Amino acid sequence: MNTEPDDPAALSLTDRWRRFWYLQTVALWLDPIPRRRRKDVLRELKANLGVAAGRDGMSAAISDHGRPRALARQYLDAEPHGRPTWHHGAAAVSVALVAWLFACAIYVFGSLNTLLGAGLAEPVRISFLGVQITTEAHDAYLGATFTGISWGSLIAFALIFVLASRLWRLLPRHQHRRTTAPVSR
Repeated sequence: MNTEPDDPAALSLTDRWRRFWYLQTVALWLDPIPRRRRKDVLRELKANLGVAAGRDGMSAAISDHGRPRALARQYLDAEPHGRPTWHHGAAAVSVALVAWLFACAIYVFGSLNTLLGAGLAEPVRISFLGVQITTEAHDAYLGATFTGISWGSLIAFALIFVLASRLWRLLPRHQHRRTTAPVSR
């Protein structure tokens, strides 16, 4: 039986989970590095963790490598810059979209509760975050219909994506070189 440190059979399930989680967290912060280079870095890091874990244990190996963000920053500093972080933008928009949907749901449930309490039988048209909502509440059923596009929300989502993914990195850089004239005495 092969008991090399990077052999998955040599590591406990807990150690493999710790290593996996650490590598995934480092990979998250390594997004600006091209995919091929990022895979090489993670492969090398996985091997280094395996060797260190065989010597000192996985917890010590991970703590010796430091925090995932700090380790990724070391790799990022050695790489050329200039790529947007697409998945950071997608994650930020996803969080904003979930928050927007949650806010809409709370608003609709509140309006349905108000309709039930008031005993109104006819549909009521309301607007929330730029979306037109028609709500109906009867003893037999509840209903809500959404119409329209919330342009303000779409613009906000686009702005969140641009800021989180640092899209301006696609623009060509104009490096201003300082030219100093020789000082004559």
